[in-house]
Amino acid sequence: MRRILAIIAAVTLGALAWIQVEPSAPNEPGLGFSVPIDPGGAIGDQSVWYCPWVESGAVRDSTYDIGAAVDVEASITLPNPNPTLEPDTLAFVLRGPDARSVDTAELARRGPTPGIVEFDDGPAVVSNTMWTDELLTGDRCVVSVPKVWHLVGGITAEGFTLELRLFNPFPEAAKVTVQAVSEFGSSPLAGFEGLDVPGRSWITEDLSRVIPFLDNVTLTVKADTGLVIPALVLNNGTDEASWIGISQSATWDFPVTSVPGLEPTLVLSNTGNLPANVTIDVFATDGAMLEVTSLLVSPQQPVRLHLSDFATPPFGVRVRSNRPIGAVIQAGPPGTFPRSELGDRPDEDLTADVAPGGDDGDVTESGDDGVPDTYIGLASTTGNTDPATRWLLTGIGVVPAADTSIWLMNPSGDQATVTLIPLGATAAGPDKIIVAPGTIVEVPFAEVSETGLTGLIVDATVPISTGLSIAGSRGVAFIGGIPVE
Repeated sequence: MRRILAIIAAVTLGALAWIQVEPSAPNEPGLGFSVPIDPGGAIGDQSVWYCPWVESGAVRDSTYDIGAAVDVEASITLPNPNPTLEPDTLAFVLRGPDARSVDTAELARRGPTPGIVEFDDGPAVVSNTMWTDELLTGDRCVVSVPKVWHLVGGITAEGFTLELRLFNPFPEAAKVTVQAVSEFGSSPLAGFEGLDVPGRSWITEDLSRVIPFLDNVTLTVKADTGLVIPALVLNNGTDEASWIGISQSATWDFPVTSVPGLEPTLVLSNTGNLPANVTIDVFATDGAMLEVTSLLVSPQQPVRLHLSDFATPPFGVRVRSNRPIGAVIQAGPPGTFPRSELGDRPDEDLTADVAPGGDDGDVTESGDDGVPDTYIGLASTTGNTDPATRWLLTGIGVVPAADTSIWLMNPSGDQATVTLIPLGATAAGPDKIIVAPGTIVEVPFAEVSETGLTGLIVDATVPISTGLSIAGSRGVAFIGGIPVE
């Protein structure tokens, strides 16, 4: 029987008040929590988070999913698409450690509603989830805003729609240039040089009309003046996947890559001037498989690996490269994603000194009838650049009639004792799980209507990586955990 943390609770909330809030000045690159948009950045106590792809309307429901390790005063601000009107705002208090999922409709139900979440203290983090009867998506929000972003894994082939959202939450207007490379090299984007994004607003571009019939697209978004937060949204007519821009890194960890019924793929992109030697390690429920494949990723030519060619899901993966690259996981039903022609194996040996895992991890079993549920959907997620000993995850159990699981990946050679501290509920205490070296563990959770649980603090004795999967009849979403001090 699947292991479920049933938590009976009443969520203790602070006072609610409507206020008018201006977004704070942007964080400089390199500051803030060590989220994957800024590899190597310092972990800090930055207080403003930006969520570019959120919608709430007649068909779509969404939440701003918030977690805090300490007492915080929080405010959500949704800029109004009409610049003559005031933004919609909501203020509340979390008595940390605590979590809350705020229905976007509490503030506004007018379609696209990208927003800003501000805290007076931390660690405090934000992600979002969004769903209809026929789709499900979500992503973590960001706290640092660099000048240059990379968006990997775009597809404009027949049957796909690819949209680019550029969100400018700041008062100053921004001017950005968007460049694209694909399996054919550089792909010109007419009209995307010096693109204007007014302050406290956003624009959404349908790239399927601009650069159609491409199997693998990487975008580089550079702010010439001002700052923006970009996101890509991919729709295949069955489900929708959204993911935010990243910086490049020499290491990427993906603790969640698939759920039953979906085929996991890994997209790699090198926007540098020299080839990158890349090695892939796999961490399954029964141990590590180091260097399952190695390849050269040529400049300006993104590639897609079908991970089921190397191992049977579920598993997590680590990407190691001798040069900074971009990477993203995408999963869909078999046959969803086109295949890339892979380059040669590198001469350089990049194998890390990671011990194989044992078989004493806490492995999730199938359903009551012994047969695991299968899902149809589309999911995408960016990776973690570094493992950490403490994580905050939000949005757990908030999507109706969906199965939510967290994934714990231990890429080290030491056993990890992981403490799960539930947030958003008052009744249950921590739970401890052993994650063997070189393995992953899935921990499923019940719906919020049953448990009151909407967030989780993950404390580990050795550095690990975490992620979240949400899957049901609507579709599938993968959301990365956020490392904190």
